[in-house]
This record gives sequence, C-alpha cells and structure tokens, in this order.
Amino acid sequence: MKKLYIAVLMIAAIGASAQEKSEFPTKGYRGSGFIHYVSNGDDWESYSFGTTHGYQINHNWFVGGGMQLNFGSLFYRSDDYSFVSATEFAAVRFDMLQKRISPYLNFRLGITVGDITGAFIAPEFGVRFRHFNLGIGAELQNHEAVYGLSTESGYEFSELLMVRFAYDFGGRKK
Repeated sequence: MKKLYIAVLMIAAIGASAQEKSEFPTKGYRGSGFIHYVSNGDDWESYSFGTTHGYQINHNWFVGGGMQLNFGSLFYRSDDYSFVSATEFAAVRFDMLQKRISPYLNFRLGITVGDITGAFIAPEFGVRFRHFNLGIGAELQNHEAVYGLSTESGYEFSELLMVRFAYDFGGRKK
C-alpha cells in the first residue's frame, strides 16, 4: 500500500511538473476576457467588460484585436450623466518571462463610439499568474465634450486610471 501511495505521488508530481512548463503562452490562437474599472478620481467613473482575440507569435509577443463595452458616469456642472459606449481596438502584448508568473506590457489603440466618441489609447503593466492577469494602466480617451443640453462642445482628452482583471484562454500547450 505504501509503494502504491509513493507511486501515485510521483506520477502526480511528474504531471504537475510537465503542466507547469506549459503555463506560458505558446504560438497560435490566444484570447482573453476581461473586466476593468476606470476613474480619474474626480468626475469620471466607468466599468467595462470585453474580449481580445489574436495570434501569439512566440512565447513573448501577441497581436490581436477586440471590443469592450463601457458603462459609466460623468459629473459635470452639478449634474451626473450616464453613458454607454463600445470600443474596438488593436492590441499588442509582451509577456516578459516564460514562467507561471510573468510581468507583461499591454498596449491597446482604437476608437470608441456611442455616448462617448473618439480615439482610445490604453497602455498597461501587469502580472500574469497562469491564466489570470491583473493590470494597472492608463486609459486615454479623446471624446467629444457635449454635456446634456449644454451648447458647450469640442474635444477633450481624458486621462483615466485603469485597473483590469483578465482571464486568458487558448495559447497554451496541453
């Protein structure tokens, strides 16, 4: 019985070791689903969820694109305005290490349409733990500044702090 127990432990250890080596991204399809919170700490707050899909070029580089839906509020002149928008973007990501835990750099560039319309840039730094990602970055949103029935309009560039949680799927050797 003791030999069987030791054999089972050895097989489990070998399986875990082999699985551990394949925890970093490999060449081929890679996708992720994410949620994030964005705020400027004052008058802008939003929640977004979305997905990114693309190609893992090697263990480090990923290119792809995606879409996110944004729900938020903007406080202006004693009024609170809710908004809904969608952002389509291109993405480039660099995973720094080929290990279970790896820092990464992510850069997204796109356009937002809906209640908020304009260019979108989102640099991000984070850590990947197996399939889970936690990042912090900036979300720079160029948008038309039309508030309610106000005649004030033009374009603003909002600088927002972003905290993002993502789950990767695909892009791993089995």
